[in-house]
Amino acid sequence: MRADRFLSNSAWSGLIALTMTPVLFSAGPKVERSLFPVVDHVEIHSETLTEDGVSFFVSFDKVRGCEFLGVAWYSGAVRVGVEFEPGANLYPRTRPEGDQYAGPWLVRDVTTLEGTRAVAMHRCHPLWETNTTFYEG
Repeated sequence: MRADRFLSNSAWSGLIALTMTPVLFSAGPKVERSLFPVVDHVEIHSETLTEDGVSFFVSFDKVRGCEFLGVAWYSGAVRVGVEFEPGANLYPRTRPEGDQYAGPWLVRDVTTLEGTRAVAMHRCHPLWETNTTFYEG
């Protein structure tokens, strides 16, 4: 007897959906960040050592219109603080698509950006947070 006699089309569809859901949620974010980054062509400008860390300006191309959630900066495996325009009462906001120039940013508790990396976190759709590694020094 054939298997399709035991399961209806809707049962097969449900079984396939149950099987593919974990694949989608594990592979989806990896594929998205590789093929569809939110920011690209990042350049650091005017890097200056301060008593609190390293201050600099940054230029980048925002290639997708996603909601900005934040930036995580790492020195090796340790997450360090990053401030946008220190001393100003401004919060990072979602920027429009296109060329951007921002700063100064301050990465705290480092003496150089060498050996650091930064990940931008965005909400592009309701399925998952989209993370883009946009700087590796």
